Amino acid sequence: MKRALLLIALLAFLLPTTSVHADAPPVTTTAEKGTATGSEELLVKTATLKLDNRTIITFRSPLYGYSPAQRVEGALSRVKSVISQGTTGPVSTKNVADGTSVLIADHLIFIITPGDLDTLAGETQDEAGRKAAANLQTALAEREESQRADTFFRGVGYSGAATLLLFIALSVIFRVHRWLKTNLAEFVGPRLKMLAIGGFTLHVEWFFTLLNLVVGLFALVLALSVLYLWLDFSFMQFPYTRPWGEDLHDYMKSGIREIAFTIVNFIPGLIIVVVIFFITRFIVRLVRLFFDAVEDGQVHVPILYAETAQPTRKIVTIVLWLFAVVMMYPYLPGSDSNAFKGVSVFVGLILSLGSAGTVNQAVSGLMLMYTRALRVGDYVKIGETEGTVVALGWFSTRIRTPWNEVVSLPNAYIVGTTTKNYSHAEEAGGALLTTAVTIGYNAPWRQVHAMLIEAARHTEGLLKDAPPQVQQRSLSDYYVEYMLCARIAVPETRIAVLDKLHRNIQDVFNEHGVQIMSPHYMADPAEKVWVPKENWFASPASKKDDDSADQT
Repeated sequence: MKRALLLIALLAFLLPTTSVHADAPPVTTTAEKGTATGSEELLVKTATLKLDNRTIITFRSPLYGYSPAQRVEGALSRVKSVISQGTTGPVSTKNVADGTSVLIADHLIFIITPGDLDTLAGETQDEAGRKAAANLQTALAEREESQRADTFFRGVGYSGAATLLLFIALSVIFRVHRWLKTNLAEFVGPRLKMLAIGGFTLHVEWFFTLLNLVVGLFALVLALSVLYLWLDFSFMQFPYTRPWGEDLHDYMKSGIREIAFTIVNFIPGLIIVVVIFFITRFIVRLVRLFFDAVEDGQVHVPILYAETAQPTRKIVTIVLWLFAVVMMYPYLPGSDSNAFKGVSVFVGLILSLGSAGTVNQAVSGLMLMYTRALRVGDYVKIGETEGTVVALGWFSTRIRTPWNEVVSLPNAYIVGTTTKNYSHAEEAGGALLTTAVTIGYNAPWRQVHAMLIEAARHTEGLLKDAPPQVQQRSLSDYYVEYMLCARIAVPETRIAVLDKLHRNIQDVFNEHGVQIMSPHYMADPAEKVWVPKENWFASPASKKDDDSADQT
């Protein structure tokens, strides 16, 4: 109840005030009046003629030497004189030399001169006369109505009933608001869990706070609207306060009219926005079907590959939606407002400041995609990272290592780093697997070749139809560096197969009594380190191996 009384007092304080009465000091405004030179501005006091709180007309210029305030006093005196004679109409207008005269029956009340017109509002002489006559006729009727007792009692009765309904409505509004504030979490909580996304419902205190604020704001607006209607209705019941009620009614009608006109004006633009949206959406779906067909191999385009179909689809989709946004922008409600333009400039500034590194990463990602340097499923080694490509994005590439670790590498780093793609070698007959050993010069090279090839043949995971090869990479001062080259069937098992190959190499070398060591000398040995010819083909080497090595 206290809240209702406070709201009533607040609105009563904010009620629109009317112009001055005839017996009040006139309001001072500035009006431009030319002097003999036409270069000065004079202060002109305007005055408003009112009869029982009903505004009749505002005088803005003197007439016959009488100021606007004196003209109001004279008109009010003549009206009272006519009323005292029992004459209340009819009110009429008549064009005279000085302007338009307003009469009650045959009695002249006042004259409207061209200087009294509201030129800024485009008011004409005839319009001002008709409006003043109508106001005066209404004021006379209300004055006669206010002198009847039934008018007062009827107004009090209707106002009392309206006041009772007001308190009932405010009580219902505040009770419902209090109930919602108390039970909102219990009412909305279960439904909010149905909309949970990735544990979002674990942190929804702010959501309930915002919802309570919205409910409270809606209750306040509803209470003020009910109070506004009560004031409008109550003021209309009494002749003296009826002008206030009419003002409130006009404010409400003009507000609703402006909102309605705004909505109606927005409808054509919104229709165009909706049409552009659905057309773009339809084209995007066609684009998706086309690129899906390219990815599945159902459609063949010379410049498109299956692995670049989806990135290209995303680029085309983004371009289409950006073009649609540009087309829709002029038709969006409020797009021509300064606030909308300011938001657009702010968003553009944020994007320009934050996109420097992002653009670099995105361009690097496109280079990787369209050069086909990497594809999802490839087994690669990038810098010190080795593993299978599980995702190739615009900004980063994710690699799963043999130890089941997922490493995310920025695309700009990949472009500037040496990349080994073992899966591309697989297309040419299997991925290449290499390992190196350094053996002293006292071991026959043919025997070392044969032992390395034998170890490779005993290793599971290497291709059998691609024979291994041994190359001597360098003849160092103390040893020879031998590199074993073989092809692996599944690149993802490279580390495991290399482990088996290393074990087999050790077993074969131990079997034949050849040590795996990189010899270093502090001084020349007592005997020269060389291999006699009779030991050139020491087991497991043979003359046939020598011939095959010559052919390679």
